[in-house]
Amino acid sequence: MKQIYLLIALFVISGCAVNKGTKSIHSFTGDSIGCGNFIVYKLSGDNKEYISVAFNAQNVEFDDFQAYGVAKTDIMEVKRRKYKEPISASLCNDVMADKPQLLLEESPKQGIVEIIVSDDDLEKAKKRQGYRVTIVLKKMLFENAAIDYLRIEDVYVGWLPG
Repeated sequence: MKQIYLLIALFVISGCAVNKGTKSIHSFTGDSIGCGNFIVYKLSGDNKEYISVAFNAQNVEFDDFQAYGVAKTDIMEVKRRKYKEPISASLCNDVMADKPQLLLEESPKQGIVEIIVSDDDLEKAKKRQGYRVTIVLKKMLFENAAIDYLRIEDVYVGWLPG
């Protein structure tokens, strides 16, 4: 009998943890791409969707760890975009391919973006040289989707195509 109550309690707890209007996204398993000072893209497994984080590094004193709410649009911008066909050839390349048809573009209503830069790379960033950055997205809530946690590890940014 105790096992049944425990099982029911687990179902109730797990049901309450999910907002019924959203679904958890786990499709961002593709490549990570970075460029500029800085823009980071995390692609879906099928290469037709991405999450991007564009950070205005000129407006902020860089530190080894920073966290921002998505409402800080003067410092950074988070977007989710979905395309009809693969998109990676149109991102951060010297020769840009034609962009496929855009099917969806949305910004999160809430969420936290953490930016992590190692001490070595922090010095490079301050000197406006290429450097590596790790982005962690937490509790991102979009119109019809949510990302509880997404870590975009060790992406090279601080360079411009061309």
